[in-house]
Amino acid sequence: MQTDPARPESPSGYHPACGADPSRGGGPGSEILTVSVSLIVLIAVLAVTSFYSYLLFHTVVELVAVGIAIAVFTVAWNAREMGENSYLIVTGTGLLCVAGIGLVHALAYKGMGVFVGYDSNLPTQLWIASRYLLAGTLIAAPLMIGKKANPRWIFAGFAGVTTALFLSIFAFPVFPDCFIEGSGLTTFKVVSEYVISVLLAIGAVAFYRVRTTFSPRVARYLIAAILVLIPSELAFTLYISVYGIENMVGHLLMVLSYSLFYIAFVDIGIRQPCAVVFTDLARSERRQRRERDRLEQYLDIAGALFVVLDRDGLITLINRRASEVLGCPREEAVGEPWIERFIPAREQEQIRALFLGLIQGDIEPGGYARTPVLTVDGDERIIEWNNTVIRDEGGTISGMLSSGRDITEQQHAERALALANTKLNLLSSITRHDILNQITVALAYIDFSIEDSGVPGIRDNLGRARTAVDEIRNQIEFTRDYQDMGVKKPVWQRPEDLIRESAAELVLPADIQVRTDLEGLEIYADPMMRKVFYNLIDNAIRHGENVTEIRFSHLRSGQDLIILCEDDGIGIPDEEKEVIFRATYKKRHGHGLFLATEILAITGIVIRETGVFGEGAKFEIRVPNGGWRDGNTSNTRHP
Repeated sequence: MQTDPARPESPSGYHPACGADPSRGGGPGSEILTVSVSLIVLIAVLAVTSFYSYLLFHTVVELVAVGIAIAVFTVAWNAREMGENSYLIVTGTGLLCVAGIGLVHALAYKGMGVFVGYDSNLPTQLWIASRYLLAGTLIAAPLMIGKKANPRWIFAGFAGVTTALFLSIFAFPVFPDCFIEGSGLTTFKVVSEYVISVLLAIGAVAFYRVRTTFSPRVARYLIAAILVLIPSELAFTLYISVYGIENMVGHLLMVLSYSLFYIAFVDIGIRQPCAVVFTDLARSERRQRRERDRLEQYLDIAGALFVVLDRDGLITLINRRASEVLGCPREEAVGEPWIERFIPAREQEQIRALFLGLIQGDIEPGGYARTPVLTVDGDERIIEWNNTVIRDEGGTISGMLSSGRDITEQQHAERALALANTKLNLLSSITRHDILNQITVALAYIDFSIEDSGVPGIRDNLGRARTAVDEIRNQIEFTRDYQDMGVKKPVWQRPEDLIRESAAELVLPADIQVRTDLEGLEIYADPMMRKVFYNLIDNAIRHGENVTEIRFSHLRSGQDLIILCEDDGIGIPDEEKEVIFRATYKKRHGHGLFLATEILAITGIVIRETGVFGEGAKFEIRVPNGGWRDGNTSNTRHP
């Protein structure tokens, strides 16, 4: 999906998505000129007709209004299921009913001879009834913007009102008189025309407030149509004879108004349906375009890379940061195959398998993956991606969104650091080996000296020296066990497997049992995590005195996981529960618990001792939320 910038709708109302022909006409100026000339010609012809025969003029005018109303209603009724608001169907149905009353008004006009026994009051009553209905329609229609009503109920409502008006005039003559022969218009009729004019003005204001529902072109014609009706009504307050010039002007303005309704609803509605029938679609497209542009601005502000692919692996969206890293302008990148264009050949098969797995739903999205991308200049950058799928309204996967950050320099720094650590470890290993060799030689000479010396004081001093050298050897050997702590990245590990391996390495006495209840649990910790469990078991055996069982279990504490290590030995005195984890604690051999604390701290895990002295030791290892997961349930947490 190429992200074209939003364009304002053209004055002609052209909308590309509707298949309208932008070549029709020569622009808004020529269109207005054409419409103006056509209306002038129509009104001039009708005016000339009135001088030949006013009855002919009046009949033609009413038939034109009826024809336009039928045309508008036809468009509205056939489009009733296509829009998301009821404005068009209300207006179309209202105009149809108004035209129906107008047709009876034309047949009842003085001189037609259709309704025997009636004078000029009847057509005037019908006229006022139709005008009230028209004004009510134009006020009610804007209120239906954004609402979806049943078209049949709308039709039934208008039909009911129209029937009631007919009954009030013909069957139950309660409708007030509007014209008296020899006297002219009644007060009710004149006041009604003013009231109707006010109602029409209200209708114009109501429509103006929701004009953005339609294209600017349609809105202009509709507002003009409503406004022209106001002087038309005022003209009908002035005539004394139903054949008077004021009456003719009122009818001509009515034709002009209906013609504007026709242009707005029928002419534009047929040639450019998005401007009228699909107003909600057009408005939705404009809104989506604005939202898309706003989203692109947000994505451009973000420092991360964003790339959206469709199901075929083609780029549909790429933000500025991604464009800069790839060295490829966005307009060139959109539509390109991501894997073939921006992934090195050696990685394409693996990335394609990952992409297909995500699109087909075989691989769950989430997690981070480091992959190289190929820039336009042929350079490679290392990007850490987080991939997720995009679903349509039906829940079907329609594409993939990848957000990433450029970690090329970080990767180089990590490699340099890893290489430096490797060299330091190698140097440390060689140095430690040489020191241990010299310590072995020194111990041998001390032992020889102790055997050859007969002086008690010298033998005591040599024994003390041997003890000191033994301590040095223990310290050197201890550094060998922990030289890799924090060097490698943390990984997911199963505590149950680590405990089993530690117990096997220690070769436990037959009377000591190690039990675990940690099946399926995994924790995110330094690769040296096994040394933590090794030291806990070793300390229990060495210092628990009467230990027969070491138990590992777990429990939940809020969102955290607590792994318990308990034994049935003598336990830890209260005054030593905290100091046993310090590097300066020398009461017991080695620094196992201190280094265990350091290993756990790498991934935010803490340890403490909470047992009761005399009943056994109890160590609590608290793994924070996000640092543990349970493979036996769907409640999986990621770091």
